[in-house]
Amino acid sequence: MLAKDIMTTPVTTIDEGHNVREAVEIVNASKIGAVPVVDGEGRLTGIVSEGDLLRRVASSWARRAVPHTRDREDALADYVKARSWRVKDVMSTPVVSATPNATASQLAELLQAHDIKHLPVVENGRLAGMISRRDLMRALLDVPRQCTASGDEALGTAVRSRLEAELEITAPIVKATVSDGIVTLRGEVETELERSAARVAAESVRGVGGVVNKITLASAW
Repeated sequence: MLAKDIMTTPVTTIDEGHNVREAVEIVNASKIGAVPVVDGEGRLTGIVSEGDLLRRVASSWARRAVPHTRDREDALADYVKARSWRVKDVMSTPVVSATPNATASQLAELLQAHDIKHLPVVENGRLAGMISRRDLMRALLDVPRQCTASGDEALGTAVRSRLEAELEITAPIVKATVSDGIVTLRGEVETELERSAARVAAESVRGVGGVVNKITLASAW
């Protein structure tokens, strides 16, 4: 699944010279929760999100003078962002964006790594669409369930592969056997968290009907 299959398009944009009130109206009217900002040539230069607008409202109540301290530059920047009515002053920049061919996994990593809720999709310097966390979650839920090859032997192979690939837990450490779709884990690990992680890895394999976790903890002595 790629960004171009998930993104919302077309997207209403705003010019960086426009008034913040217009950005508020666009955000309220759209289901995206953010408005991309473009320059006179249509290039993406920033984004105004609900978070930007809420922070602006919260900061606008503070009427204290900006002190002459070491942090004055940062304080002045906050002042401009809180008081200005120009979109260019309020918007977040630089903008984290994705390409139309970015995978769902890459999109999720970008949203999480940068702690953002909206991701513009850019192609050849122009805005192609927008993706929100909600869009991505909805798309992932709509994906047809992937099927693991049927049969206990196939499930056992899939579980052991998952344990090794994702947790580096190999068969000598933890053994996985399957009977009627139920996985039984046996072995010894160092911590309770590792024991839980092995169970979760087994449960995540499609086709597994349940997990009996008989993994024990290694003695501290």
